[in-house]
Amino acid sequence: MGKEILSGNAKYYSNDLAYYNYLYRGFAYGAGSLLENAVYLQLHRAGYDVYVGVQDSQEVDFVAIKQDKKLYFQVSWQVLADEKTMQREYAPLMKRNDQYNKYLVTLDEMKLPNNNGVEHLFPWELDTVL
Repeated sequence: MGKEILSGNAKYYSNDLAYYNYLYRGFAYGAGSLLENAVYLQLHRAGYDVYVGVQDSQEVDFVAIKQDKKLYFQVSWQVLADEKTMQREYAPLMKRNDQYNKYLVTLDEMKLPNNNGVEHLFPWELDTVL
């Protein structure tokens, strides 16, 4: 019973990625987590309130809200390498049936086409939509 009380969809991010590197040496370990943390920090610096979105047990990494602007973000190291990963990352965004912009942020080598309203971004392009 105690675990159910404490469980939830909370995520915790470091305010400095150097802490992560100190705890987990080597770049390859948890690179996707580092990318997600970096996107969170960028949203926070841009003045957004950042939340985790859950619908039907599918999680949207970030719901970013600033005044009347709401943006959805899914972050993944790469999605082109595996069809299953691509479906897993796109599915929560496609379930959102509203007018707000939806983005998939990855480090894939090529730009993905717009997929049912989900726009692909590279991390260095975040400022263009914020």
